[in-house]
Amino acid sequence: MSARSDKDPIQRPASSSAGKGTRLNAGRIALILIGTIGVVAFVLYATIVLYGLLKGI
Repeated sequence: MSARSDKDPIQRPASSSAGKGTRLNAGRIALILIGTIGVVAFVLYATIVLYGLLKGI
């Protein structure tokens, strides 16, 4: 049974510090991507709203 648990990623104990660092970097990249997409979406939204307000005047 112990040989099977070594190959099963769910049963495997915590990975090495290198693996943890890779996961942290992946999380950081995901947060940066989500933040960037949010900023771009907000700027696009604000541009459309301002254009609509100026066009209406």
